[in-house]
Amino acid sequence: MLARDADIVVRFNGGANAGHTLIDRGVKFGTHLIPAGAFYPGTLSVLSSGMVIDLSVLREEFDAISRHIGTRPELLIAENAHLVLPYHPIVEDLEGSVDRIGTTRRGIGPAYRDKAARVGIRAGDLLEPELLRKRVDRRIELLKRAWPGVPEVAALDPGKIADRLLQVAAPFLSSIGDAACAIREGLARGEEVLFEGAQGALLDLDYGTYPYVTSSSTTFSGLRSAVGIPTAEVAERIGVVKAYSTRVGAGPFPTELEDEVGGLIQDRGGEYGVTTGRPRRCGWLDLVALRYAVSLNDPTAIALTKLDVLTGIDELKVCVAYRLGGRTIEHFPRSAADLERSVPVYESVPGWSEPIAGARSFDRLPAAARAYVELIADACGAPARLISVGPAPEETIRRL
Repeated sequence: MLARDADIVVRFNGGANAGHTLIDRGVKFGTHLIPAGAFYPGTLSVLSSGMVIDLSVLREEFDAISRHIGTRPELLIAENAHLVLPYHPIVEDLEGSVDRIGTTRRGIGPAYRDKAARVGIRAGDLLEPELLRKRVDRRIELLKRAWPGVPEVAALDPGKIADRLLQVAAPFLSSIGDAACAIREGLARGEEVLFEGAQGALLDLDYGTYPYVTSSSTTFSGLRSAVGIPTAEVAERIGVVKAYSTRVGAGPFPTELEDEVGGLIQDRGGEYGVTTGRPRRCGWLDLVALRYAVSLNDPTAIALTKLDVLTGIDELKVCVAYRLGGRTIEHFPRSAADLERSVPVYESVPGWSEPIAGARSFDRLPAAARAYVELIADACGAPARLISVGPAPEETIRRL
């Protein structure tokens, strides 16, 4: 919805491990890499250097959106964005990350590690095929040394991998360039630039529930380095908050509901991972975690999603503190082990039974729903400017 008014939409972190459900003109899409601007001809969609890009996934999304809108989305891929190669998911499986922390099997962690180890393959390498072949060959040579005798590694053919990369990337080669410069120039012209993040604050590599995190910065503080503009001013910072809590994969989750209410929320909210299809764990709203996310992102407003999912639940519970080691705490523990031991302290608030999907103004919501929204806004210290009462962009109350 916000991308409609933007000149440039920039995805600034993560890879194909992120799922973004979009409904455009009644058609549902599950995107992983392409930002929402791709659905609007004339809007530049940027994949920034903070991402790791799986070209096969990008090609699939690009072709599907092109068919849907009747023209090719205008893309710009940062030349210094790293690529996810076919060997990255293999390494992830060999290391047991999938089972240990519940990763998405998309090779994201190994791709970011290659970036840090200076052995990664970047989008700009696609513009120099011979250099690309040398770098892929060198990386696979190192993998075969590290994993001798492993059939999946032994079968890796650097020539075929490089050829496949160039084949899949063919429609994008002219779109690879200096993304930081394009964003900087757009800002200088006064254009509307929308920065689109992936994953939640508690999956941040530095500030999340480590080790149950992703491999990039998922908070606002990581934006500037991810796009290469240290002085970028972002006047509006919209924190996206669900009306309840969810988590996919392993990791501590104090307010998790493993009862009928949790199942109801999961079914109504369609809480299944866009990337993996795994059921998301569901629970009551956790204000302790939310306040922590706010401290990391400093939002000027919030977008509250899936409020309609809670309709018909007579009593809603909200976690206001934790009990840990005989003490009541209101701060979010930095240790995942402490969070695992934390017991939520709840307050109950009234629910509502009236359907709200048709509401298009705040005053058309039931009193209990309005009170619930304001409770969340107060915890965030920022107004709820957008309130989702259904999955389509049109099912949104705008208080801008």
